[in-house]
Amino acid sequence: MVEQIKQDETARIPLGRRGTPEEVAAWIVRLADPAATWITGQVLTVDGGLELT
Repeated sequence: MVEQIKQDETARIPLGRRGTPEEVAAWIVRLADPAATWITGQVLTVDGGLELT
């Protein structure tokens, strides 16, 4: 059942694949960087475009 859910989700993602933990972690690291202090009150969706569908 889990594999079916993953396949169904993948089919809805415009980039055609599920993201990797490393891809998500890269954004977490960027936002945690002291140089990112000017970013406030934003919602950044790291989902390969899934939210658009």
